[in-house]
Amino acid sequence: SQAETPLIPAVQISRASSLLIAEDERHSLATEEVPDILASQWLKERSFDTRDFVRLAATSRSVDGLADRRTITIDSNARRGGCVGANRATMVHPLDAILFLSTPFQVIVENEWFDGGFMLWMAKGLGFTQLLHAYHKHRFIFRHAGGKDSISRSAKAFSESVWPRPDRSTHRAFREWMCVVLDNDARDPDDDPNRKLIEDVQPHVSFVHQLQGRSIESYLSEKNLLKIDTGNLFKQRVAALYRMSPDQRRFYHMKRGFRFQRDSEPSKENFLSSTHVTVGQKSLYGNICANDWNLLMHGFGRSLSEIFVDPRKRPNTNEQDLVSAEMRAELLNLFRSIYESM
Repeated sequence: SQAETPLIPAVQISRASSLLIAEDERHSLATEEVPDILASQWLKERSFDTRDFVRLAATSRSVDGLADRRTITIDSNARRGGCVGANRATMVHPLDAILFLSTPFQVIVENEWFDGGFMLWMAKGLGFTQLLHAYHKHRFIFRHAGGKDSISRSAKAFSESVWPRPDRSTHRAFREWMCVVLDNDARDPDDDPNRKLIEDVQPHVSFVHQLQGRSIESYLSEKNLLKIDTGNLFKQRVAALYRMSPDQRRFYHMKRGFRFQRDSEPSKENFLSSTHVTVGQKSLYGNICANDWNLLMHGFGRSLSEIFVDPRKRPNTNEQDLVSAEMRAELLNLFRSIYESM
């Protein structure tokens, strides 16, 4: 985003602060505003270094083609708390400028530790290192919702605060400062368990990305799964997993396997006869042979996601066979969307 500063006397107090944030590579100055800033009395009273920096800050926009896709206009006529204008540009009052310019982009996830680790892990492996650098520079953060049921509440609280007032005096126009990334959780191609959640949260965030795979563990390749455990039984389970079709792997619960109730034995016979299993699941998995079913029915265990936070198991930068071509395209598109929103 760019910090645009119209020539209004009341906004001059924000210019020095805006320059500090631009210097930290959080934002750049809109090129069309630079001549007015250079001609302002405020800048005439600054040192030559400051004037040179204004010129350099304007030219920095061309260095990174993905950056500076969002605009912040500082305007003394804007309401306190900001507002979203045309083309989803955000207008803020000078007294709110520092708050809006310095607040990092929020990526709301169910679990900051594992979901955040998954995104950084995949960004490294797919060669999108800009995302890692931005995270380390605090240009964006992961916002821990603490569960899927809390995602919508987390987004609302960030913009409206807890116990919002009827006069909207506690509201902040932070819609463009947030996105949501969540697991798919679908059990079969016709299942859509997150539809209501997505509808509820969309008015409060920049965008929602629902993973195409059932969960973050669905994106682990055969090669990376084999790094987790060198035991023979684990290797047999991985081989059985990759004898399934892509659609079967996509909707398979990597941690829990075919367990459909807490205390039920997930044998193929029980699975196919249970009223707790959808018709779509029965159709999807009905052709798996008995030997592979027995290997996969209990899943790979709850500790599977530890790979995303274990420093010893991080991928090399830009591994070509890290994920399928379809998954690569999906994840790179997600990372671009996050990066462009900062």
